[in-house]
Amino acid sequence: MGYTVRFAPSPTGYLHVGGARTAIFNWLLARQSQGKFLLRIEDTDLQRSTPQSVQQILNSLRWLGLDWDDEVFYQSKNRSRHVEVANHLLKKGKAYRCFCSKEELEEKRRKFEALKLNQRYDGACRRLSPDEVQERLERKQPFAIRFKVPQGQIVFDDLVHGRMEVDNNTLDDFIIVRSDGTPVYQLAVVVDDHDMSVNLVLRGDDHLPNTNKQILIYRAMNWQPPQFAHVPLILGPDKNRLSKRHGATSVEEFKERGILPEALFNYLCLLGWSPGTDQEIFSRAELIREFKVKRINKTAAVFDEQKLLWMNAKYLAEYDERSLLEMIRPLLSERGITEQNLRADERLLYLVKLQKIRSKTLTDLADGLLLYFKDPERYEEKGVRKFFLKETGLSLLNELYAFFKKQTPDFYDQVERIERELRQKAEDMNLKAGQLIQPLRLALTGSTASPGIFELIYVLGSKKVLNRLKNAINYVKKMNDLNA
Repeated sequence: MGYTVRFAPSPTGYLHVGGARTAIFNWLLARQSQGKFLLRIEDTDLQRSTPQSVQQILNSLRWLGLDWDDEVFYQSKNRSRHVEVANHLLKKGKAYRCFCSKEELEEKRRKFEALKLNQRYDGACRRLSPDEVQERLERKQPFAIRFKVPQGQIVFDDLVHGRMEVDNNTLDDFIIVRSDGTPVYQLAVVVDDHDMSVNLVLRGDDHLPNTNKQILIYRAMNWQPPQFAHVPLILGPDKNRLSKRHGATSVEEFKERGILPEALFNYLCLLGWSPGTDQEIFSRAELIREFKVKRINKTAAVFDEQKLLWMNAKYLAEYDERSLLEMIRPLLSERGITEQNLRADERLLYLVKLQKIRSKTLTDLADGLLLYFKDPERYEEKGVRKFFLKETGLSLLNELYAFFKKQTPDFYDQVERIERELRQKAEDMNLKAGQLIQPLRLALTGSTASPGIFELIYVLGSKKVLNRLKNAINYVKKMNDLNA
């Protein structure tokens, strides 16, 4: 029988990468076992839940390539069913009404604190007689519903952590319906998981304390609990829980930074799960085939952004140039490159090919392509001192300008020819090739680091090469005048 699993985010913000990893693990298990991957939006906190957050979560899941079975389930729409189960527990004596006010509960909390005892409900309303309960109901005194924790022990086998044992006397009677009539998480999640036929709950291990209470509700309703698997949390480099102080934490943020969905998917799979081999780059089909719960680590994983960037670069290099150009069109548009300049001609695609192997992200690639569209606005300071302002700097630039000026259009059609004739030019001037190439690179790109200079000249063509050399000559003249 296949696994029926669910991902159940609260729509109070963007999808955190920890939540995304939980969704991915559940999705892999469902697809591997020919089971079902269900999506439940736990929106019972009406003050914090927003439609915008719901849409952002759905968009992030789709961007990661996660599809779900059946329609999206909204927990808030199942409130009457949650209350029905709570009333059933009341009727069976498994729960009771608690009439304690907020002020009374706060006073109890202060007393426990003063005595340095664990804060827990003292069970005052559990001891009320039926007549006392009826009297308060007749006075229309507000009440919450508390679950009556029985004597005994909770034992279950967690698929990640192994055998778990908890004495019931360590738990207090917990609220399952608030005094305003709204069901709490502990009740709602059990009812929904049961009604949705979920047979495996895989989630973060911050939910381990909740599992004890939820198993008690399952028992009280004579329902079969699902299997449980609790995944250790994701930590930042300082070994604290990953949060905004560590940088990007949401799927949306990584998308905006130019991370590819398949790279983030792959990386999150390896964050807390081991394939048992040294393999790190996986296709989705391989991950579906290889993923096993028993290989989830018991210790927390540290988010390594540099490793993610390395992996993203690997995926980026495998894309064809036309696809990449389409993907970065919005990024180029944001950088002032108009659509009419983005015709996918042979030279532009060639530059994409050159630049993609130098890029870690789509934003890197977009920034790298700007050298094709925009003349340098400034020149690298160290390069200016080393190549432009030395005694022969201006004459060398003039010599290069004259060299390119006399070339016929077909000179720019072959990278091999460009390289051959430029090297010959350096030899004719009694220079090493680098002594000619580096100032040329600086003039054409504003930097001493760029894709191969011969390939770059091919991409730029005659007009841009001559214009940039002329700009560099004027810049050096101006600097020489200022230094005179």
